[in-house]
Amino acid sequence: MPRRWVIYLIVFCTLLNGAGFLWDIFEPVPLYDEIAHVITPLTLVAITAEIIYRYGGDDEFFDTPRHALVTGSVIGLVGAVGWELVEILLDYLFPAASIDHALPDTIFDVVLGVIGGAAGAWVADRYLDRLFNRSRASSRLRRVR
Repeated sequence: MPRRWVIYLIVFCTLLNGAGFLWDIFEPVPLYDEIAHVITPLTLVAITAEIIYRYGGDDEFFDTPRHALVTGSVIGLVGAVGWELVEILLDYLFPAASIDHALPDTIFDVVLGVIGGAAGAWVADRYLDRLFNRSRASSRLRRVR
């Protein structure tokens, strides 16, 4: 992914989540919480693929589209569950913050995290396919035009 896109995604996620916490607008603004729960894992997965590539790692977790989606979904799941645990902890530590962690909200947020992770994996896989000039069907084959 071009470096400027990585920077844009990081800045956007920081502003999105920072504004949500600063002004407590996750719940009052329609779809704000849902957008944050999709965009953040998308960014994390796309940046993870970028870091793997930049540090010389191979793309074994993003080698085929299916494998990329599984990898992204797992990263999104782990990130979403971890974040929901942080929300529960913050609600107990700061009861005045009134963080919503009802079971339906938590489950929906985790599902959105998995969707965001899968979307990030799709973006990362497409980027790595173009970068390595490989076929969409198999990373071992060259791209055919």
